[in-house]
Amino acid sequence: MDQPFISVVIPAYNEERNIGACLKSLKAQNYSGQWEIIVSNNNSTDRTAEIAREEGATVIFEPQAGVIFARQAGADKAQGEIIIQTDADTVYAAGWLNRIIETFNKHPEAVAVIGSFKFFDGPWWGKAFSGILFGITNVIYKLNGKMVYIPGANTAFKKKFFHGYDLTLDQGGDEVALLKSLKKEGKIIFLRNNAVLTSARRLKKGLLYNIFVILIYYYIFDYTFRRLTGRSLATAFPRIREKDKAAKQS
Repeated sequence: MDQPFISVVIPAYNEERNIGACLKSLKAQNYSGQWEIIVSNNNSTDRTAEIAREEGATVIFEPQAGVIFARQAGADKAQGEIIIQTDADTVYAAGWLNRIIETFNKHPEAVAVIGSFKFFDGPWWGKAFSGILFGITNVIYKLNGKMVYIPGANTAFKKKFFHGYDLTLDQGGDEVALLKSLKKEGKIIFLRNNAVLTSARRLKKGLLYNIFVILIYYYIFDYTFRRLTGRSLATAFPRIREKDKAAKQS
């Protein structure tokens, strides 16, 4: 099996409660090729960067607030032939990286390999939502070979086909805009069963909030307006803050 150099890029803002488990599960991967973990510290005020260094990750600092800027900074630092974007509140099965690379080797024409995610916490409807989301994605993919969605937590792409994130976008630039860009470059493979486990922290505000505010307002309305005008009518996409996580733990 070809074993290309892999760069796993993780944006992180105040993730001291999650980054340790994330990095430990990455270090337990059974991939025998060369790879690196880059944590893009996005103005954290807690021990995120310290813990990441203790776990052996390369830590860089990105002062511009926003996941899209943190992902871009990490991608700029990446040395790998394959860049994998994921999240700090996510954990991975031991064979996750191997399955990605095996798929690239089986389909050398592929520019990207996309996985799914499952929530390891949160409300029942959140777990049902992820199943429905990737079920629909998989049906469409099986019917016409087209991807309609990629997750920020489980997307791998060849660096040579990556032309940078759209920094005019806040939320959606690392998903919707990246998918559009990768589609222009060639074939995208979907591995529904190569799932990662991620936190449902954003779902705590309820189903209606996530439908009308997160999905419709940020992902659809503001994303479209930004693409058309280069400006946003929304405030910055809400970040998970330390007090939110503290409330969850209490």
